[in-house]
This record gives sequence, structure tokens and C-alpha cells, in this order.
Amino acid sequence: MKKHDQSKSYSSESARMSTPVVKSQSSPFVADNAGRTSAAGTPKKKKKAKGKKQFHVYVAVLFVWLIAVTCAILYGYKKFNTFLIDYESSYQSSQPSLVMAEVFTHFESYDIDYIWQNMPEHPTVSQFESEDVIKTYMLSMIEGKTLTYVESGEYSADRPAYAIEADGYVVGTVTLQKIGQKEYGNPVWALADISFPVLPLEGAMITIPSNSTVYINGIALDDTYITEEQPVDEDELQYVEPYGGSIPGFTTYAISGLYYEPQVTVKDYAGNDSPVEYNADFDRYNANYSSCHDERETLEQFGIDFTTTFANVISMDADLTELDPYFPPDSLAYNYISRSTALRYFTGHGAVTMQNEEVQEFIAYNEDTVYMQVYVEQEMQMWPDPEIVPTTTHIYLTRIDGEWQISGMRY
Repeated sequence: MKKHDQSKSYSSESARMSTPVVKSQSSPFVADNAGRTSAAGTPKKKKKAKGKKQFHVYVAVLFVWLIAVTCAILYGYKKFNTFLIDYESSYQSSQPSLVMAEVFTHFESYDIDYIWQNMPEHPTVSQFESEDVIKTYMLSMIEGKTLTYVESGEYSADRPAYAIEADGYVVGTVTLQKIGQKEYGNPVWALADISFPVLPLEGAMITIPSNSTVYINGIALDDTYITEEQPVDEDELQYVEPYGGSIPGFTTYAISGLYYEPQVTVKDYAGNDSPVEYNADFDRYNANYSSCHDERETLEQFGIDFTTTFANVISMDADLTELDPYFPPDSLAYNYISRSTALRYFTGHGAVTMQNEEVQEFIAYNEDTVYMQVYVEQEMQMWPDPEIVPTTTHIYLTRIDGEWQISGMRY
């Protein structure tokens, strides 16, 4: 019984599901099998969803926009990066230190001509030195030294200036100037000028006979360089002036403003070279009277002959009159000899032989006045042994009426 009831129940449920359900005709819409309704119960065709289509368009537009934005960003980045690179390159190349480094290479290579050409003011070149001498002096200030450069105290953004140092000492200054501008307003720098001060610290004082001529580096000094005149002592003039002779005094010259120690030469009254000595204690050059004379050999023999005769007159081996040819008339020197008591007394002796005749000093004051110091020895036969008697004369010779005579003697 129980089984029969289940079967019946199942049949009833099946019949119910297979029987269509009809709604009241009062409703104009009939539900279709998809749960949607159509008018008069007529089934409607299936359509695509409108929202889904709009989503696809939006995604496409967004994708295109993203690509465009990405391309724009990449392009902008590239352009900006190029700008930064170009600007940095322009900025770095516009730095004054680059120009200074290039200028400094001329100092390192000792290019003095380049330095000279870019100096607005050149050192004064005197007549005793040349431009090449100054350049050589400038070269000596940097050659073989450690060269560096630093910003000087006058450095400014508008006018950069650098100090050149040699072994730590400032020897010059390099100044730059703007001559235009590059891209992005960066300035263009160029060399404005080079300052390379050199000081002429050398000079000389020279004392020479007044009738001589002094030369500095081969150039004669004129009277504008004279600082002092020293006349000769009157006591010496008395030996020559009464007979027309003359003795020059001494003249001192001074010169400064030289870059190197000068070459000092002196020529005497006749144009002959005179020895020049340097006195370090007084920092002075000196030249004495000349020892050159066209007739020196003749005059020296004249002096020896006179001194020999004079010695023999004194020793009473010659007569006083043998001295007459050597003196002018009314000579004071001759009168003094004639009055000398030494002529009246002398030790007795035998034969006399002259030896070791020598002109020990010869001074030519000028063409017509000469001084000599003459030395001779007399070998006299005395008992028990021979004796040597020396005689030295100091004689002034003056040309009188074309003939040389002794105008004075100094004892």
C-alpha cells in the first residue's frame, strides 16, 4: 500500500509540471521561457548588451591615450635630457678657468714672445739694453721654477684675474674679459691682458780720469750721467802747469735702471782701453790714468838715461852740466839739484857700473804730459866689497816746444 501511494504521488507531480500554466487573459504580456515578456505574448529576439560595447570603446580609447601620453613623456624626457646635456656642455665650456688653463700653457712652455705681445705696457728699454735683454730677464724669472696659478685678489665674476706664481712668488697676472655669449646666455671669455712687472735693479758708479770715456754695454756715457768732479791736487799741478802741461782730475758717473749688471769699459784720452777694477766695498768701478802712449818706448829710455845721469851726478861720477839737456831753462827742479849739498860729499869709491834699470811706473796724463818712476842701481867698487847704491826718481815730463823735458821732480 505504501508503495502504491508513492507512485501516485509521483504521477501527480509529473502531470503538474507538464501542464502549461495559462495566466488570465486580462494581462497583455506573456512571460517567455527566459523570464522576459513580449507584447501579445509574442516571443522577442535576443539583443547584445549595450553597456559591454561602451566598455570596449573606453578601453580602446584609454589604451591609445596611454600610448600617446607615454610617447609624449618619452619625447619630452629626451628633449629635456638633450637640453641638460647641451646646457651643461655650454656652461662648462664657458668657464674662465678653461681659458686660463690655455693661457697658462704659454708660461709653462716659456713662450716669452706670447707674454710680451699680450702686455699692454712694456718695461722701459734704455739705450744701454735691448728688448731681447728684457725678455731674457723675464725668462729667468720663470725658467726652471715650479709654476702655478691661483685666483688673484682682484678676481671678480665679470673680470676674472689669476696670479702666476714661480716657486711661490707672484711674477705676473692674467686678466680675462667677456667677448660675447654662447647658447643659453653663457659668456665667452678671452684673454684681456698679461701683467708681468720687471724691475731694473742694476746700476753702476764709475770713477775715471776726466779726459777718459766710460762705456756701458758699449755705449758711451755723456755729461748727464756725471755726479761728481774731483780736480787734481794743486801740489801735483805745480810740476807741469808752469810749463804748459796738464793733469786731469777724476769724474764719477752713475747709471741705474738696468736689468743686468752692466759691462763697464773705459777708453783713455787716445782711445786705448784702460783697465777697470771693481771695488766691492764701495760698489764702484775705477779706472786710473792711462799707461799707453805712442812714444812710450822713447820716453822710458829718456827716463832711464836721466836717472842714470842723475845718480852719477849725485855720486860725483858725472858733472852737473850733463843734466842740462833734460831740463827747460829756469827749471826749479834743476836749481834744487844744483843747490843740493849731496853733490858736495859722497863716499869715495872705484868704478861704477849701472844695472837693473827699470821704469816702475808710467802714467800718460795726455799726449803732452807724462809721469814716470824710474829705478836704477849703481854697483860701486868699494873696499873690501862692491856696494849697490839704488836710485829712484819721480819725474814729470812735458812736451815743451815739441821737445820732451823734465818739468818737475817729486822727492
